[in-house]
Amino acid sequence: MSRRFDQPRANRRTVTMPDRVGPHVKLVFAEMARLRVTYDSCEEGSGVRRASIKAWRRKNRPGLESLEAVLGFLGWDFVAIPRAKALPEEVRAELQPIADKLGLSMPQTVSALVEIVTGIHERFPFLRDPTAVKPVRFKGKRRERPTIHPDQHALLQEMPTDVAH
Repeated sequence: MSRRFDQPRANRRTVTMPDRVGPHVKLVFAEMARLRVTYDSCEEGSGVRRASIKAWRRKNRPGLESLEAVLGFLGWDFVAIPRAKALPEEVRAELQPIADKLGLSMPQTVSALVEIVTGIHERFPFLRDPTAVKPVRFKGKRRERPTIHPDQHALLQEMPTDVAH
């Protein structure tokens, strides 16, 4: 049984992700789907070619600059977080009392510190309060009006019409 074209689709098309794709690429496509961003608008907003973004699913792995550009367009930052064992001993010694006071492990403390330093909570209020989520609004496309050049406008004014007023 075929679907009539004036009826909406019952199932929503989704982009399939192979298992070998990294979590950062999955995040890009999940955000594109959530925000209903098209490849064309993503290309226009980020400067990364549409074909490159589509190829991330199967053929290519994104470079850091391309990934940062697309995530930036989608409203995300790509932040490197040091692991606790990579921190200098004196920094770890100063963070340990804070971790103990908050009842957090060292990786959790480092993540919280990065969130504070990068200001993630100020930019994303829903991380603090889930009721503060703002609905996503999509701009409607304006119909293009035919433009008349000023020279053509003068010609149209002078032409007699057969319409009775």
